[in-house]
Amino acid sequence: FFFRAMPEITLTYFNMEAAAEKVRLALVMTGTPFEDKRVNFEQWMDLKPSAKYGQLPLLTVDGVQMAQSPALLRWVARKFGDGSLYPQDPDAMFEVESMLALSDDMAKAWGPALYMGMRPNMFGYPEDIKPEDKEALVKTLRERFLAESLPKFMGMFTAQLEKTGAFLCGDKVTIADLQLLPQLRYFTRGVADFVPADSLAPYPVVIGWIDRMLAVPEIKAWYDSKK
Repeated sequence: FFFRAMPEITLTYFNMEAAAEKVRLALVMTGTPFEDKRVNFEQWMDLKPSAKYGQLPLLTVDGVQMAQSPALLRWVARKFGDGSLYPQDPDAMFEVESMLALSDDMAKAWGPALYMGMRPNMFGYPEDIKPEDKEALVKTLRERFLAESLPKFMGMFTAQLEKTGAFLCGDKVTIADLQLLPQLRYFTRGVADFVPADSLAPYPVVIGWIDRMLAVPEIKAWYDSKK
């Protein structure tokens, strides 16, 4: 028998959850050792020219760079662990992929409300837009998301959880759960202007799922270590 050494893995991202957290959680859930490297903006500017596709998160595996967080999530789930995070059975995989796609749809719906505050030029507004005008736009977009888009998506996720039970795709955690968890945690942390920390309170089934996810031993240990 030959022992195959675990590769040396570094996940590089900013000191936030955002696009990297689902990949971190997949590594945590599969018991895969990795360096959780957090960089600031100045460090990123130095790193960017040599980074694959010029973006983060970046996974470096035995010196080889890998990028694109959706691909990283799936790769980790297939490469490590017992396979339950991303099942190979076509029907089970479809269930996971449909939940990932629904999560992606919610991210797209939230996108304008998020990026208006950071990059108003993306939406045709001048770089030097007056701060009070930008704030008013952000407020309008975020309040509209909370009033219209969030209830729609929470209704869909609630229906799925009522059907499946413990987790999005059944009695085991999958990468769909790992992607959705940080996405929804963001709305409960009071870190986004005009998004109250109790925004998910009207959705008890979803709140129950978040509580179950945060009680999973590997995930609990991960977040406990970040306190």
